[in-house]
Amino acid sequence: MNRGPGITVSGRGLRYAYGRDEAVGGVDIDVRSGEIVALMGPSGSGKSTLLHLLAGLLTPDHGQVHLSGERIDHHTERARAEARLRRMGFVFQFGDLVPELTLVENVELPLRLLGQRRSPARRLALDLMATLDIADLAGRRLNEVSGGQAQRAAVARALIHSPEVVFADEPTGSLDTLAGERVLEALIGAARETRAAVILVTHEMSVAAFADRDVQMRDGLLRTPAAHLPEAP
Repeated sequence: MNRGPGITVSGRGLRYAYGRDEAVGGVDIDVRSGEIVALMGPSGSGKSTLLHLLAGLLTPDHGQVHLSGERIDHHTERARAEARLRRMGFVFQFGDLVPELTLVENVELPLRLLGQRRSPARRLALDLMATLDIADLAGRRLNEVSGGQAQRAAVARALIHSPEVVFADEPTGSLDTLAGERVLEALIGAARETRAAVILVTHEMSVAAFADRDVQMRDGLLRTPAAHLPEAP
């Protein structure tokens, strides 16, 4: 699915505070369809809070969030949850797979929640798992696979429904270097196939090297001049 060169995620004037502590202090950012952006900064810089604002997991105190041109920050929580289910994918540091389910059941879960019948959902899940070299683990549960294998299943789950954007918060933080590289290659390769935007939170330069560009965050502000997307070719 080619979504073209338009802006997928846009934040304008975003502010968010935890009590008196302002975590995000007035941020503008754009991410284009198919673009991989690394959001970097030390712990406490506000990068995860910014990701949660862009994903509709938090409501900004001030500012606006747009997804493919549609403003979503003023939607109800139910409407934002629906947008996350249908239009977004998520990969977190520890995968957040459901331990009671097999890997293939985890991967197909978004399709099942969207009303897809089990048989076609299972076929799509197995096909995607095959591209990530984990199809042979389809029937195993979380306690029967390695951390890297579980994270590749999390990547498959994030991409199974062809989301417009994938939010990845320290997706390799719990993995060794080799396993982390395989997870990043899987995530970025699959995302490029569908032209999904990827916003990747990390504090590691080796992870940011996989992105098209990186933006630096310090004290709730983006410190990189090119916070906005570059000119389209």
